[in-house]
Amino acid sequence: MGTFDNYLEDEYRPGYEAWQGNQTPEGNAAFLKELDPIVQKGVKMYGNDSPLAQSKAKLIALDALKKYDPKRSRLQSHMLTQMQSLRRAQRKQEEILRAPERILLENQKLQAYTQEIQDELGREPTDSEISNRLGVSLDRLKKIRQFQPGLSLGQAESADPMQGAPASSLPGQTDTDYWVELVYHDLNPIDQKILEMTLGLHGQKKLSNQEIAKKLNRTPGAVSQRKVQIQKILDQEQDLSPFI
Repeated sequence: MGTFDNYLEDEYRPGYEAWQGNQTPEGNAAFLKELDPIVQKGVKMYGNDSPLAQSKAKLIALDALKKYDPKRSRLQSHMLTQMQSLRRAQRKQEEILRAPERILLENQKLQAYTQEIQDELGREPTDSEISNRLGVSLDRLKKIRQFQPGLSLGQAESADPMQGAPASSLPGQTDTDYWVELVYHDLNPIDQKILEMTLGLHGQKKLSNQEIAKKLNRTPGAVSQRKVQIQKILDQEQDLSPFI
């Protein structure tokens, strides 16, 4: 029977053994590619062939792998059982069809792409990385985050007075706000995340040092040290503001 009881199909045994010893973003992607026939079967049974359904199916499949016990069931049976949750996701999508179609789809893509990038990088993505994947501006990203199902299209479009305005002349935006965005784009990804979560940039929730440290897998002390360095850059605004 080998390493595992015989419930694990022989065709998936080598890949499963390799994945168990390499549960990295790369290892996940390699084994999910091997399991794609099961994923596609689940999509046909419980979802639809949209890009969002495909992304959701892959996330469910990866989560199913982490819960799989070869001593209890076949891998394909286990994964297809878990993928029944695609039905719930599809029903939820249908329930909010009254929402503005474009921003609704952007909101769904935001959730799916955020998880995809996190799986690829092994850390939470920055807003800059998310906006690049979505193909939207940071202002648009903020609006997507603030969207609430049930808003009319007019309400959704007017909820963010910054939409469509040039960065240097946004209504209600101070020179300090503009300087923060300039500094943000020059920071490395980890420091971008710290700035995002400290100030609540782009519609994010403000977090404490302890919460930031947990999300970034750093110590609170390391986060504090980085914040000191970021603050030094932000403090330069007083000297440079006449040139902005």
